[in-house]
Amino acid sequence: MNIVEISGVIKDHTWGNTSSIPSLLGVEEDGKPKAELWFGTHPDGMATVVETGETLQNLLASDTRHWLGEAHLATFGEELPLLLKVLAIGEPLSIQVHPNKKQAEKGWAKEEHLRSRLHKEQWNYKDPNRKAEVGYALEPVTALSGFRPLKEIRAWLKRLIPSALQTFFSYLDEEGDEDGRIRRFFEALYTLEKKDLKIVLDELFLSLEDLPLESADRSFLTEKGIVEYCRTFYPLDPGLLAPFFLNVVHLDIGEGLFIPPGVLHAYMKGVVLEVMSNSDNVLRGGLTPKKVDLHELFSIVEVIGKPVELTRQLIGRSGRVHLLTPTEEFHLMVLHSGTYEIDERLSIELLFQTEGESTLKGAGEERRLKKGSCHVVAAGLGSYTLHVEGTLFIADVPR
Repeated sequence: MNIVEISGVIKDHTWGNTSSIPSLLGVEEDGKPKAELWFGTHPDGMATVVETGETLQNLLASDTRHWLGEAHLATFGEELPLLLKVLAIGEPLSIQVHPNKKQAEKGWAKEEHLRSRLHKEQWNYKDPNRKAEVGYALEPVTALSGFRPLKEIRAWLKRLIPSALQTFFSYLDEEGDEDGRIRRFFEALYTLEKKDLKIVLDELFLSLEDLPLESADRSFLTEKGIVEYCRTFYPLDPGLLAPFFLNVVHLDIGEGLFIPPGVLHAYMKGVVLEVMSNSDNVLRGGLTPKKVDLHELFSIVEVIGKPVELTRQLIGRSGRVHLLTPTEEFHLMVLHSGTYEIDERLSIELLFQTEGESTLKGAGEERRLKKGSCHVVAAGLGSYTLHVEGTLFIADVPR
């Protein structure tokens, strides 16, 4: 056996929309939010084999050399180091940051004595793994990612909150370490007393009146649109100022965004396919009803003021489009309509069909890949042919 279909796990977080994931899977809407669809072996969202009902983890363990490959075993052991998701964003996600490997291992060990006493939602670290991720827009996406350059932050704050800027953040006009001043501003904003935060936000809300809510084609939220959108849910939150100190990112369908550990970010609107490290480590920084640990947040976040860059995409030898990410645990490819000869394989692959229907042929097996289906292809299958109609994604472990 070289190819199996797997069933993902749907997460019903309140921020999800009600239609995108049901439409992708070809099932009826039930009026309830469907926020995430997970395909992988993470214990909080373990995929199962459609034909047998066994967990994906058990399938891989039944013949690790065949499913994962020798090169994989030498580097990652018997674990699948990636996780594939779809996010269907109906309400703003929390501002958040993910740890690197060293930080995750340290945090996981530090919280060992708490895990038996606290609910999982109170843990800062769900596992000892780093978390990097790349997102690919299936629908137009509005996001925040990374700190703006200091001159942009200053320009926005002088325009929108000139009085509060002088009262609380006047050091932004000083000379010297720019990133240090951004960090000082960020930490000061998040530790303001409520009465002072209200002064800042009241001035902000008044200054926003003449700005547009959406882009001209209404596909994306503007800075003001993000504030007004989030204000509905979190009226007194320091994260309401985030569109003016974080980069606002607009992803058209087919564009990608890589988010490494340490980068403060949030998805605001849209539908995105993500491939990431096999981790659920999230340190939140506002716009959330969930736990915010400021001490841990400040220790994890990387403060470098610079413009955001979209993920480069390269057409490879076989015609597949590669999203170029500096990661050893995952790699994402996009295949549009056409025929592809896939050979010289060394890695397990997850194949996810988002539009149309494709056919996979290899070693005497033939599989139809329907919209919304996800298939696992063993590393032991040396080569195969794909006839793609629509759009197919392949997530693998680069070797």
